[in-house]
Amino acid sequence: MEGKLKGQARPVGRRKWSLQTSAATTPGEVAALMGFVNGDWGAGPFTFVSADAPITNLLSPAATSGQYGPLVTNLLAGGPVDLGADGWAARSVRSLAPTEFGNGQEILLGTDFTPVRQGVAVTGSAWVKRAGGRVRLYWYGPDSTVPLGSTTSSATATSTWSRVSVTGLPVAGAVRCRLVAFEVEHATRPAITWSEGVLDYADGQGCQKAVVHAAARSLTMAVPARIYGDLSFTVTEVG
Repeated sequence: MEGKLKGQARPVGRRKWSLQTSAATTPGEVAALMGFVNGDWGAGPFTFVSADAPITNLLSPAATSGQYGPLVTNLLAGGPVDLGADGWAARSVRSLAPTEFGNGQEILLGTDFTPVRQGVAVTGSAWVKRAGGRVRLYWYGPDSTVPLGSTTSSATATSTWSRVSVTGLPVAGAVRCRLVAFEVEHATRPAITWSEGVLDYADGQGCQKAVVHAAARSLTMAVPARIYGDLSFTVTEVG
């Protein structure tokens, strides 16, 4: 009306993956997947790792778009920041007291745990600002919120925006991790990958809560001792 434009914000929809095995899938392999459909592992939800998430960003889309951990004392939500050659980041988080609380106030980058695999290197990174600032990976068991250990970056940030990373192997018993920045004034664009070093930044592809449903089998061969087929199924994000 009268030359004005109106917009309505829409919530981000839940993601859905339509997947299918090869035509040479064995009955045992089908059974392993059907266990999630049939309730062998409970009703869920389950953590889902898509094919691209380990080499793009295992954090959730919310975590990489500014939904960081609890904004406790001295932590504030920040706005857009200019990362120079790396472009603009729409959201960030600020610390008003980066050197308090012993070894420095920690900023939890993301709100969920990220899955890890024993023997597979994990790299966490973020753009941070303040000379001496670092990032750290905490390792956790399947149920405890008390870390089993941690790995801290040796390289540190500068007084201008820089990307700092840490790479380590999960400690014994660890199946999850969390990424924090500490002794920094400002942080943005966190990322976690299963890799030996830092990769190009990508938005979050992690999925912490999903269910598996709509399974359908297709038989391709059925002779004694040689039974093959494929299984199509859907993974839907639920939280």
